Amino acid sequence: MSTTLLVLCGQLSSLHLPDSVLYEDGQSITDSLAGQTTMNLGVARFGRTVARAIGQRALTPSRSLVHAARIVPTLQPVSSVSPFSPVPAVNLWSRPAPVSGTADTKQSTAEAYDPLEAEHTWRQQNHIWSNEELQHVMETADMKHKPRTVMDHMASVVMRTLYHSFNFITGYKADDPSPQAMEWRLIVLESFAGVPGFIAAGFRHFYSLRRLERDHGFIYTFLEEAENERMHLLVCMKMFEAGWATRALVITTQVVMTPGLMLVYAIQPKAVHRFVGYLEETACHTYSNVIRHCETPGTKLNKAWAHLDAPKVAKHYWKLEDDASWVTCLKHILADESHHRDVNHTIADLDGPNKSNPFVHKHQGDFDAAAKRHVKRILAEAKKAGDVSEEYNLVDSHLFSKHAQKSH
Repeated sequence: MSTTLLVLCGQLSSLHLPDSVLYEDGQSITDSLAGQTTMNLGVARFGRTVARAIGQRALTPSRSLVHAARIVPTLQPVSSVSPFSPVPAVNLWSRPAPVSGTADTKQSTAEAYDPLEAEHTWRQQNHIWSNEELQHVMETADMKHKPRTVMDHMASVVMRTLYHSFNFITGYKADDPSPQAMEWRLIVLESFAGVPGFIAAGFRHFYSLRRLERDHGFIYTFLEEAENERMHLLVCMKMFEAGWATRALVITTQVVMTPGLMLVYAIQPKAVHRFVGYLEETACHTYSNVIRHCETPGTKLNKAWAHLDAPKVAKHYWKLEDDASWVTCLKHILADESHHRDVNHTIADLDGPNKSNPFVHKHQGDFDAAAKRHVKRILAEAKKAGDVSEEYNLVDSHLFSKHAQKSH
């Protein structure tokens, strides 16, 4: 196998893996580390995939890294070297530094720094929703969990109380919501929705440390949820302005609710996950209602929002089309919220903290899809630059053509 393909494999080390992603033989990454770094494993995993695609024997992690190290001097390295990697870190996306004093220095510097790319280079991998999935989410947006235990009923009552209080404060009317009420509502909702996941991840982290045991992938799930909600907030902030009243309510909600959630999670984690499940149900109801009104001519939201474009940060995060609308963006937010609803209700139903995470394979699928998009992007840039070989075409045809629909 050529060193070019091995560098493509090496680039996948920049994508983070959950701690219980499984190899094809069923062995988890955490259990198989044994002195190997996550980078080695990322190289090995995709190295096997590429090798199978072009009909060659898969390489071992150490052999892959040896070949990758041979061509490191030919590439532009990043400014720092990872202490966990036996070879210098390489950034195939970096452009040559501009020559000082030339006319294109300013332009080259601007091209080399992409704030949008910098914002999303190091983050959890979110799911990219297909049109079929979005349609299913719209049809099931009003699914409700029926309380069964005393804990469920208490969480449901608390959530309903907060929901109606929030409606009164923000002036939200479900029959024909106003854009002003929704702007305030979405900012406050998303600023608080990112709190429970981070609390859960923190408690699971300390629980794993205290018990000297694995976490079985839950930390990754909770961190992905928290970051996903934070991204919803950043998307909304590209569309709306937050006044002093909104900012005050955001701070008050965080100051009051965060300690309470931490206290309850320390005593009964399931109660928090059930509460979050009910919270996400109300979010799904709100977003689906907003989307329907945006698509219904004559409503306030249709007049104000139907013609708006999705912000660039949303197009990048969900891999939307260049002409994607704000309503399409709202549908992707709704899909994320429906997933959080299902995740938290499922975790609230698990028996004991040491059960395996049932969403690990979903994370693995999202990682695989992102890996294919990442390498396909490298191949596209290589072809554009004229650096095309037979092996590039083989990888492009065998690795991606058969899985185009799966990888979105």
